[in-house]
Amino acid sequence: MFPILFVIVGITIFIVGITIFIIFGIIIHKRNKQLMRISVDEAQSEVAGVQHYEESQETDLGTKEHCQQSNTRPCYQDGDNLQKIMEESHDVEKEFVIAKNLQENIIEESQSISLEEIQLKTVLESPTGVTQDPQVAIVAETQPTAVGELCPPVVQETQPTIGREMQLQVAGQESPPSITQRAQPTSKSERLEPAERGGRSRVSIRDPKKRLTANPKPRTPKPEIVCWKRERQWIPAVEVPEELLESSDLAVFQNGQSLTKDESRDACWHLTQVTGEVTVRWSEGENARETKVSLGQGNYLLFKLSSDQNWGRRVQSPSSGSYLVTVPDDWERDEALSGPPPVTPEFVSLKDYRAHFFELERGSEKKIAFRTSEGKSVIIESKESRFKLIGNRLPAASENIGPLFGGNPPQICAMDVQAWKDVGTIVVGEEGSGKGRWRMAFTPEQGLIEQTLPPEVGERKEGWYFLRFYDTNGDLVESLDFRFISALKEIRTDRFSPLPLENGYNPVCVTFLHDPGCVIHLADGSLNVQIERQDDKTILTIPPDPTCDKTHWHVGSQGGPQVEVTILVERLWWAIGEENQEPTEWRDRPLTLKRGDFAATSKKALWIRFPRYRWVDRIRVGFEQTKARTYNVMVTAKTITVPLREFSDSIVIRDGTETCSLKVWIKRDDDLTEGVIAVIPAVQLTVTPAPEQMQSAPTPSWVGLGRKKTAVAKAVLREGSGPIKVNGQNILDYFGKAPDKAKQFLMKLLEMTDVRQVLARMEASVNVTGSNPTTTRQAKAVAHALARALMSYNPHLKSLLKRYGFGGVRVKSSFVFPQER
Repeated sequence: MFPILFVIVGITIFIVGITIFIIFGIIIHKRNKQLMRISVDEAQSEVAGVQHYEESQETDLGTKEHCQQSNTRPCYQDGDNLQKIMEESHDVEKEFVIAKNLQENIIEESQSISLEEIQLKTVLESPTGVTQDPQVAIVAETQPTAVGELCPPVVQETQPTIGREMQLQVAGQESPPSITQRAQPTSKSERLEPAERGGRSRVSIRDPKKRLTANPKPRTPKPEIVCWKRERQWIPAVEVPEELLESSDLAVFQNGQSLTKDESRDACWHLTQVTGEVTVRWSEGENARETKVSLGQGNYLLFKLSSDQNWGRRVQSPSSGSYLVTVPDDWERDEALSGPPPVTPEFVSLKDYRAHFFELERGSEKKIAFRTSEGKSVIIESKESRFKLIGNRLPAASENIGPLFGGNPPQICAMDVQAWKDVGTIVVGEEGSGKGRWRMAFTPEQGLIEQTLPPEVGERKEGWYFLRFYDTNGDLVESLDFRFISALKEIRTDRFSPLPLENGYNPVCVTFLHDPGCVIHLADGSLNVQIERQDDKTILTIPPDPTCDKTHWHVGSQGGPQVEVTILVERLWWAIGEENQEPTEWRDRPLTLKRGDFAATSKKALWIRFPRYRWVDRIRVGFEQTKARTYNVMVTAKTITVPLREFSDSIVIRDGTETCSLKVWIKRDDDLTEGVIAVIPAVQLTVTPAPEQMQSAPTPSWVGLGRKKTAVAKAVLREGSGPIKVNGQNILDYFGKAPDKAKQFLMKLLEMTDVRQVLARMEASVNVTGSNPTTTRQAKAVAHALARALMSYNPHLKSLLKRYGFGGVRVKSSFVFPQER
């Protein structure tokens, strides 16, 4: 058993050894072929250099003969120099032959010898008669000829020998540079560098540092058109890149006129027009350079606003976000295409221009459109936003400074692969004003939907950054902002309703999950927020206080930069105050109001406070959902005012016999939420009879009959209070499905002042038969019956009621209703 096991183990070891030997041999063979290819390329380069040198020598000798045939003075001051140059020319011929032989030997032996053999053979086969220390050729000064012409100077350059250079490279040393002395360039004898003449560079590809810096391409900085808000007006300007600010003779022009530099912003020059061309000129050494930016001829400037809404950069076309458009002041916003303005137009530093604001959302049909003074329509066509940021996005309320990402930096996601074809460069940098802020540019990789940000962003741990997308012409096509905190992993908030319960709101807990060493500080220390700190999380307890709904926090690593994070608890608050003065105290529990607060002359108003801008588009306020009033909320407002006098004509307010509730309805994300804001107690109107009359006198009543075609009604009025009952139901409920025309006829009677005063002291009950409550017949029959009962109670009301069409035809008193049989 054991001998067989030993044999199997031995065979296995042998097979493994053979396999490793074969793999190692293949790797060595491929490496040798690669190194031999490099040596052949270098040898060919040397041969080409020797050939070029020999051609230059022939040109120089022809120039010498030409000078002698022209009976002019020789081009060289000393005949010994010429003899010396001729001798060196023969040496070069020898080197050429040696180089060719070396190239042939290397090619023949490249398949069979190793790297060590190549190194040794190169050293041994180097020619012995080669000059080891190249000498500098002497350039003779040219002398004027008899006719006043100058003979062209001759450039002599000796090359290091092939053998010497190969020895140094094999030994791992750098080859000594060729010692060259040139005269001024000539038309034929000037020798160009390989990079200039299109040939292969002499720098070895085994030296990557030299290869990267062999021929750097200078990048032309390009200015951008920006704007900012200062002292209630917008200032359009051209922003010059920081690298040009230190340049001498820096000047900025627009349409040939010099621009004025801003006093507070060193890199900005004020524009004087919205059309034409901006030119920036500067000097680099002895060279003058310039770059231009075209503003077009559209007579407007389109800016995409930054997150704080106080700064913008010019873009070619809008996509989504906040935009500012500078147009002539006689242009009007086309609200049919653009919708109502979020704010009124503001002033611009340019004369006769105004700044208009637009909010564009993804998928919205709104456009940026104007009407000129001549009635011409100007539409700035929008483009769909082609890029977005994806990753571990955390819920933070400060979206106006960009979304917040935790753990790892976000990725750029394009809507389709074709979107990257229009992008030449992406610049990522630290957001904010001032010089010296970090930024870098990179080129997106074509064919990928998602692009990863440079690793330098992740190495910075945290910060507020911008992303700017430039096309191949250097024009800005889109921009994004984001915040990144590597130590922050998650933010959790308790679920709660935006409208309070009967006893008001409860405290809300917010939990930050983070790495150890992450620091979270409250920016405003005066707020009453409880903070519980642990190694891997921080728990915040937000009290039911409107001043604590929105809190600002500084989050970051210990000793590192801090990033602002805003926590918003979305709660609704309300108060009662004057129409033109916002209240200072807000409530989260139902208020108690009087019916006089709803009078037609009342100046009191209901104020509703929202947690943020654009929280809702509209709300509904009223006593019943079907009869509630709708109020639109402006995108720039966080409060809305509801005058209470607008509910003075409500039946529940005039009736006063029942307690009613003023409610609000809010619809967000297709969810409808109802809440009670105020309660109006019922008014108790009771008549206390005398003690001696309580048992003897019967309760008086007044009866009226009304008819409309087949519908007949009988109304009975008695002293007391309570709602009007029709067939045992509330009159509003009974006629809830009646036509609007019937309801209007009935309400016309009930809302008359004299009638309302009488009914407030009466208890009315009506029986109706014939037809059905979904038609106008029963409603009119009930109205006529009530009018007849009122005429019976107070005959002075007869003329008034008849004048408005109430009472109808007389009904025989002998008519018997089904309920009375």
